[in-house]
Amino acid sequence: MIIQKYKTCVFCGSGKLKVNKCQKFIHNFYTRSIKNDLDLNDIFFKKMKTYKCINCHVIQNNPWFSKKTSFKIFNQIYGQHNRNWLNVLNFFQRGLKPNHGNLFNILVKNFKIKKYCEFNAPFMGLMIDFFDKEYNQNSKFNRNIFNYSLSYLSSRQLAGFNKSLRNKKEKEAKKNLKKLNKFKNKISVNNVIKKTLIVDNSYLSWLYNDNYKSVNSRSLASELFDIDIEEFNLKKKSKKYDLFGLFNTLDHTHQPKKILDYALNNSKYVLIYYHSNENLERQHLFSLTNKFIFYLKKNKIFCSNLTLDISKKFKTKEVYILCSKFNKVNI
Repeated sequence: MIIQKYKTCVFCGSGKLKVNKCQKFIHNFYTRSIKNDLDLNDIFFKKMKTYKCINCHVIQNNPWFSKKTSFKIFNQIYGQHNRNWLNVLNFFQRGLKPNHGNLFNILVKNFKIKKYCEFNAPFMGLMIDFFDKEYNQNSKFNRNIFNYSLSYLSSRQLAGFNKSLRNKKEKEAKKNLKKLNKFKNKISVNNVIKKTLIVDNSYLSWLYNDNYKSVNSRSLASELFDIDIEEFNLKKKSKKYDLFGLFNTLDHTHQPKKILDYALNNSKYVLIYYHSNENLERQHLFSLTNKFIFYLKKNKIFCSNLTLDISKKFKTKEVYILCSKFNKVNI
């Protein structure tokens, strides 16, 4: 089964879905690859209709790809999270941070953050900003620590090599790890916070093939940022955070409301960052909209739309909502 139908909203579970007749299908870079790799035609894509949820204002494609097919899309056809990797490469090689304007400065100025958590994609949010603040070093240091981390992890891949080459790579790994630890240990790190990446391994997310030079993004993030990586479904007990970041990842899980509820219940503040394009493209199951903030407020969540307060170099159709279940959001 390559496609499946949804009877209710994929976010809130409501049956109050209304067909959006204004949607038009236009191929893009992603759908062309999906079409070619799955041997589909344009008629297949045109069968997908777009619905709006009256309750939470989410828009979704229905019918849409089955879980088995979505796994192929995000792990084979587009296994590498391109924007995720561009963020980390741009910073460590060119000194450019992700395009969130002065969001980080606003947050650290207004809140005391000692425990920070993000969901699923390690380079989409504020992990790079925290790294830069903690190490506060020059571009040469950043390039070296990135290259040593990448080389160390890559040199640990030994499959298919004979004994002589395995020994050679073992020496390379030892050498790179020594250099990496030396770099880290000689630097006085400032105001280190506890950082966590929670993953749920949804078939809507980039998983095993999210690699660069044979190194997975989660492995590299763990080495670079000294973060804990925890599996959402295996969590035995809740942990408390000062800030929880959902950076274009809430629409890349099959359990978005469960993830958001966990964040709201266990963090003083939650930052939701998402695309707000009303014209939902076919490579996405669903998307939040500008009106999603009304759903949050209706459910007694304190909210503040920071989108217009952030000085971004490049303006895009994206929204930043800071919210809390326990505290009024005053910025």
